[in-house]
Formats: sequence, C-alpha cells, structure tokens
Amino acid sequence: MVSLALPSRLRRRIDRWIETHNPPDHNHIHLHNRRLYILPTRFGYLFAVMLLGLFIAAINYQNSMGFVLVFMLTALAIISLWQTHKNLLGVTIKIKTPRPVFCGETCELTMEISHENNQHRHALGFQYEKLIPVYAQLGPGESNTVNLKIPTSRRGQFQPTGITLFTRYPTGLFHAWGWLRFDAPILVYPRPAQNPPAYQALSEQHDGKITTNTIEGEDFAGLREHRKGESLRHVSWKAYAQGKGLLTKTFEGHAQPSMWIDWDEINIVDPEEKLRVMCALVLEADREQRKYGIRLPNTSIALDEGIHHRAACLHALATYRQADFNAELKVENESE
Repeated sequence: MVSLALPSRLRRRIDRWIETHNPPDHNHIHLHNRRLYILPTRFGYLFAVMLLGLFIAAINYQNSMGFVLVFMLTALAIISLWQTHKNLLGVTIKIKTPRPVFCGETCELTMEISHENNQHRHALGFQYEKLIPVYAQLGPGESNTVNLKIPTSRRGQFQPTGITLFTRYPTGLFHAWGWLRFDAPILVYPRPAQNPPAYQALSEQHDGKITTNTIEGEDFAGLREHRKGESLRHVSWKAYAQGKGLLTKTFEGHAQPSMWIDWDEINIVDPEEKLRVMCALVLEADREQRKYGIRLPNTSIALDEGIHHRAACLHALATYRQADFNAELKVENESE
C-alpha cells in the first residue's frame, strides 16, 4: 500500500491504478522510470506552504535576501526531488519461493536486491501492507537480502499482496516508491491439532489381511542366499572370498501397518478442526515412517511415504474447498 499523507479514498484509487499498471512477475522486477512514482510527503507540502509564505513576504517587504532564501530553498527541493527518485531507479528485486508454513506461523518472504552502478542506495524501505517496514542499503554494485515476516491466520494457497519498495532519502520532502507484485505462491498448512482424539480406523486391509510396511533395522540377523536381481549393497563379500558363494546380509526390522486418514472416520463437526486433526495424523505417520494415504470428499491420495508424499497430503489439506488459489495473503486487523 502507498504510504502517503493523502485521504484514504484517494489513496485507494491511486493503489488500484498502480495495480493495473504493474502486473505480477514470476521472478524479478527491475525498477525503471515507468515503474517509479513520487509525491511530496506531508513535510513536503508544509515546505511548499512555507516557501509560498516566504515568497509573499519577500514581495511585500521588497527584501532581496528574502528572495535569495526562497530561491535557494526551491533549488534544494528540486535537487531533493531528483535524488529521491534516483535512489530507487535501476534497482532489481528478485524473490525466492516462500517456504510453506503452518497456520499461525510467520511466513518469510526473502528478496534479493541489487543494482549495477556505482551509486550508493540509502534507506530503501520494504513494506508489506501496513506491517513495520524493513530497511536496507546498497553500496556500489552490491547486492543485499531482505526478509519480510508476515503473520498467517488462515490456511490455503495465496499470492503476496502489494509490497512497496520506497525511499524518502535524502531530505524526507518526497516519497518515491515502486509497486512490487510477484507471482510467488504462499502455502499455509492447517495448524496441527495438539492432542488429536484417538483414531482407530488406520489400517488398510486387503482380503482380510492388514497391509504392512517393513522398515529395515540395524541389527544383524544372519546370512541367506543371494537372490537374482537383488542389490549388491548387502552382499557379504567376506563370505564370498571364503568360497561360500554369494550370501546376503539380513537385518532385523519392524513392521508398521499402513494407514488411511479418512475424513469420514473422524467424528468432529467443525471442518477446520477436522483438517487440523488430519494434519496432525499425517505428521505422526510421517515420523513413524509408515505408508499412509488420505481421503477427503472428492479427493484421495494413495498410500505412500516420503517427503514428497507428505507435501502432497499437506497441500491437499491446505487447499481443501479453496475456491481462489490467487487470493492475496492479507494481514488481519490492518488499520485503514
């Protein structure tokens, strides 16, 4: 949002006009002349009123020193206008894909800023909606990293809302800004339930037999004949050197029943609370290294395990019944 001393209605109209002229970018934004805007701050307007008063007084009293003072201050304002605009001109901003977070955690937007000239860039402010700005600076030809921390309050997949890069350097009389809109999906998982209720219907059965997932242990259990097609990783080469043939080492392990996390089997009325319980069960099954799958109304993810499977299940829970995947991530209780 534009941080200016303007009426809120006019400010919103300016923001909407900027949105239509600054489409989202997938990777980076380069601030050229057509992407930069500048207006006086409240101190700039006060400075202009003061100049007008001094000019009228100099005319009224025919005071040549008054004219000199007015012209010098006017020149200062013009130079300040040019320097404030120049402080942002040519800056490039790249954004990294945000890491998924759980609802209630802080989402971090990491941006890299750089430029390719020998100018110093001072007091570069990054602001997400009405959150406290984060400031950075750049030396000649340098790059820097800025992290914006955004609180989350609801699950789903979102797009970052308007981020402004602004500056009031060097005098504070003018506010120059660029509107940054990135196509960088922000994924917010449901907050896991702290103490999920007991859930019994976890095992998947086929023909009356429970499907299990055997996890290989570390305790040596003995040797057996090597089977064609097996990996050579566990072959006992010491026994082979002794002329005993190809033998495979075996290790003791434990069997984990595979599980289905079924929407219909969780006896909770509140849909959001039910998603929180399912999220907690997904994390628990992943920690136990067992195969699991989830069933949601009109959605099902087959039994599997691993990091990618965990991410797919959590994504399904986060976006359950979400109509708009391009909704902006708003900060609650923002002041107008």
